[in-house]
Amino acid sequence: RNSIHLVSGTSNLSTAKVSLVTDEVGCVARDSIVQVGNTMLFLSDNGVYGASFQDLYNLRGNEIPLSESIDTTIRDINKNIWDKSCAVYFDNKYYIAVPLGANSSRNNAVLVYNFINKQWESIDTVGNDSFDFENLIVAGNGENRGVYAVNSFGGVHKLESRVDGVDR
Repeated sequence: RNSIHLVSGTSNLSTAKVSLVTDEVGCVARDSIVQVGNTMLFLSDNGVYGASFQDLYNLRGNEIPLSESIDTTIRDINKNIWDKSCAVYFDNKYYIAVPLGANSSRNNAVLVYNFINKQWESIDTVGNDSFDFENLIVAGNGENRGVYAVNSFGGVHKLESRVDGVDR
């Protein structure tokens, strides 16, 4: 949570080495970690951060969080359960489900970052307090390939499936 370490030489565990990348930022939700190209994205105490590989063995943390422009929203995440946040990458977008609001007891919102325009494009919620985003997965073939939300009732819902932007 408070640091990032790089483990190298894992082909032989007796010679594996651990080196500190940074002790200024760490991950608060393991299921929020997603690799996009040479960058690892994750939810930290200060928002969504990235760490980029400069070369094969050189990982460096970004100086400011990717989520700086939506910091008000990030500060509204319920820190008591933010370790349950989860994320996926699909179609040039980073989707992260988080528990918004101090009284939220589950992931009730999805934040979407678009890598094409390098902006957070939406903060999606459902108008039903009992609906949650327990997990996000990328699945399907052809036209059915996309991001699916799994809720705690066992429901599976495809995100961004309608042209009008109103998912059902």
